[in-house]
Amino acid sequence: MAWLHTNDAVQQLSENVILYDLAQMRGKNALLSRIPEHISGVYAWYRRFELDPNAKNDPDIFVNSILDELCKDHSAPRETGLPPMYRIILKPETSFSKELILKELSADSAFRELLFMLLNNSLIFQQPLYIGRATNLYCRIRNHLREGSILRERLGAAGHNISRCRLLLIYTSLNTSSLDIDLDNTVDDNEFDHQAIQDCEFSEFGSEILIEDILSRLFLPSFTLRYG
Repeated sequence: MAWLHTNDAVQQLSENVILYDLAQMRGKNALLSRIPEHISGVYAWYRRFELDPNAKNDPDIFVNSILDELCKDHSAPRETGLPPMYRIILKPETSFSKELILKELSADSAFRELLFMLLNNSLIFQQPLYIGRATNLYCRIRNHLREGSILRERLGAAGHNISRCRLLLIYTSLNTSSLDIDLDNTVDDNEFDHQAIQDCEFSEFGSEILIEDILSRLFLPSFTLRYG
């Protein structure tokens, strides 16, 4: 059952908006082969919930699967200085106080089915994990997916596998400048959160800069460390 999107591996939501379900695709090349090169735009990573298939028929497995998902960090930790000699670290809270109620209700197959359906349609409810922009979406997504990338490590530390997430791509313009291609091929992943200056230099009329900033401030992606 689906609401706003199907369960297909690739779904075109509009002329320039495409949703990918990486869990249903055979490796990163299957995704990259579907992303045109030299296109700029905005992208968003979303968490995908994958409960144990046996959970539908086994209340104990169902409860454990839900608790496992609840225990994963839902955002990146934040750290800042507190002058003159202290630092403050904020970490996400993952405690859950309703385990007994969950166990009781999970004995009802209709309740389990409802939660399965809701999690399958989690895009309706959830914050994006990360929102970004790129002058070359193909190169940016390829960099995110490579082993050891900063975003892969950041999500992995919280229990989220980027290769099993959903990815929304919003194409904003055709990019023909070789400078754009070189930039996205060489920039290191740890610069993705603060490259407004570089993008502005090579994307004179880049609507993706404004779109990314508006979406980030409205929907607060939980693993983006800074906006704009």
